[in-house]
Amino acid sequence: MVKTVTLPLRIEPSIGQTLQEQIYFCIRRSIVEGLLPTDSRLPSTRTLAADLGVSRTTVLLAFEQLKAEGYLVPRPGSGIYIAKELPDRRPALRVVASASTMKHPLLSARGRSLARTRPVDRRSPLPPRPFRVGTPAVDLFPVRLWSQIARQCVRSLSPARLDYSRLAGLRRLREAIAEQMRSRGTSCDPDQVLVVAGAQRGIDLVFHLLLDAGDAVWIEDPGYPGAHSALLSAGAQAVCVPVDPEGMIIDRSTPDSSRVRLAYVTPSHQFPLGMPMSLARRHMLLAWASESLAWILEDDYDCIFHYDTRPLPCLHALDPDGRVIYAGSFSKTLFPALRLGFLIVPSDVVDGFVTARVASDVHPPLLEQLILSEFITRGHYQRHVRRMQQEYAERLHALRTSIDRTGAALRLRPVHSGLHAVADLEGVDAELVCTQAAARKVEVVPLSAYRYGSGSSQNGLLLGFGACKPAAIRASMWQLAAAIDAARRA
Repeated sequence: MVKTVTLPLRIEPSIGQTLQEQIYFCIRRSIVEGLLPTDSRLPSTRTLAADLGVSRTTVLLAFEQLKAEGYLVPRPGSGIYIAKELPDRRPALRVVASASTMKHPLLSARGRSLARTRPVDRRSPLPPRPFRVGTPAVDLFPVRLWSQIARQCVRSLSPARLDYSRLAGLRRLREAIAEQMRSRGTSCDPDQVLVVAGAQRGIDLVFHLLLDAGDAVWIEDPGYPGAHSALLSAGAQAVCVPVDPEGMIIDRSTPDSSRVRLAYVTPSHQFPLGMPMSLARRHMLLAWASESLAWILEDDYDCIFHYDTRPLPCLHALDPDGRVIYAGSFSKTLFPALRLGFLIVPSDVVDGFVTARVASDVHPPLLEQLILSEFITRGHYQRHVRRMQQEYAERLHALRTSIDRTGAALRLRPVHSGLHAVADLEGVDAELVCTQAAARKVEVVPLSAYRYGSGSSQNGLLLGFGACKPAAIRASMWQLAAAIDAARRA
């Protein structure tokens, strides 16, 4: 079906040109400057005349002149089209200025800092390549089921639903999330749940509302780049705290511990190293927060998928006096493009969090919330999670066995939960391996990419196993083994 283009025409009776000339010059300029694509159909002269409020003869005369000059061609029975071959065509007027000629003000100091941050890994092409970090099994998501629910939600929309929604998010979704939190060993009131546009937005919101410029924040090192960027955005000072096999090292004797306003942690599945924070270390962190009147932001990003052992209850469940703010996401359990997450906020500050949204995003998109709430309350969410639990266990097994089968020079650390593993390298630089792997269409990330302090970096790789099927994992491990050998020879 041929689509008729919309003409950018405007008639001004008092500019010194006849109506015919204005129509002619406006269409000609739009064609020459590339605003109208070649070989596209124009509206009929009758339609255009009615839209402009002029006689059809005026439009016909303008079209005849354009046809005579070769800009328009008639097709009997079909209409008037823009010619495929134009008599002249200038470059489009909207040319991006070079850096040396631009007159725009520079970014702010904070903007320049943010522009220099290392972005969280968001790669193309699609489908995901082995061993992409941070992407779940999007190939197994029940798109047809989701689409059916989406159609039902669209049909049920009333005029009232099209107005602004609740600042905290859809009530039914908040109730469903509060119910789901029981599986993490904690409980909360739906009024404490704040639906946000992804966990990253939630982290950013917490930092902006609880921190002033210059406030110190404990952050794990190595750690999540998105949290580091959000700290910069809030103008806070990141205090990089090393981690050991028990998680973040809590040392209240350090000179700056008394001025720290908040600690950001990933206790259930430390990012990127993967170990859970020990129970003793959790109690130490909670005691520090209580004594220092500080906050803890718990990022519980993907620990719902666990292997071998049952995970500890989340830090929020152990909190005796409401110092922990919990950040959750559906990016790993469902799909990243959904961009829905949530915060669990203490009751005495939840009103401030809700009201503050007026200054930023107001509320997340309603339709996605409607679909997700139906997906959860009908039981599809839990069924999907159970199915993916089994699938990820198979993919992790494929990763382990393929390392043994190929003889790749990798020592895989224990994997208790999540969708990625850490593998140590010996005798070869991890960053060089990543370069060689990329040439073989294999995605790996060095551990050094997640370091922010001045300490020595561990020489290893992050291997995501959630995004690809076992057969692809096994085939790509041969390529990674070859990349390691090539890096060693180099």
